Amino acid sequence: MTEPTVTGTGQATPGTTDLTSARPGRPAGSGAASPGIGNGGGPETGSDAGTGAHLWPGDHGTLPASARLALARLVRGPYLAAESDPDTWRALLSHEDMVRERLCDQYLDLVVDADAQVAFVRDVPAADAPQVVRELTLTFLDTALLLHLRALLLDSPDGRVAVSRDEAADHLGQYRRRGGGSPMDFTRQLDATWARLTESGMLEPLSGDRCVVSPVLRTVFGADQVAALSAEYARLAKESA
Repeated sequence: MTEPTVTGTGQATPGTTDLTSARPGRPAGSGAASPGIGNGGGPETGSDAGTGAHLWPGDHGTLPASARLALARLVRGPYLAAESDPDTWRALLSHEDMVRERLCDQYLDLVVDADAQVAFVRDVPAADAPQVVRELTLTFLDTALLLHLRALLLDSPDGRVAVSRDEAADHLGQYRRRGGGSPMDFTRQLDATWARLTESGMLEPLSGDRCVVSPVLRTVFGADQVAALSAEYARLAKESA
């Protein structure tokens, strides 16, 4: 049986992208905050905050330091979140037009979800444009888990969800018979799915085997895409029962 594809046709509101465009790497801004590049290595202050002052010898850039940092975090990917990096998030909102212009020069489109307070880049929708965003190929179990996590995220009153590997296994167990492999095979596939979503930033590790679901999952799926995939996965789950 042919597995459902990940690519969808949903409209981008406020911005959607194929799941295959999710990129590996930790969320932009995770971990310790980066110091500014100005004199003394401190954050930009005073008039330097709104100008494109040279930040190092031979610097030909024109953006202020905070806008450059936002641009670099977005290009590094997979996304920028206000919760993990509030200073860079504010810088992005302050210099959004300039950041968009620079991204367009690289064939990249900026998606900003003000409600979820996340932003990321995707390839521009032009037929002759090169592919810039590094794609993450998803397996059947990857997509099934992402659909489930997105539903939990949307149902959460405060927009925050934490799950454990065992909880993921309970949900994905309905598809175990579909592959025809042994329980050990399923465990290996589940381990690979958990590791892949963690490495891509879709799951953010907490203590033990628990992870926080990334708020970017609210945005990367289009409504039509979710409906089509959910219906197909529900049908496959019944066949596997």
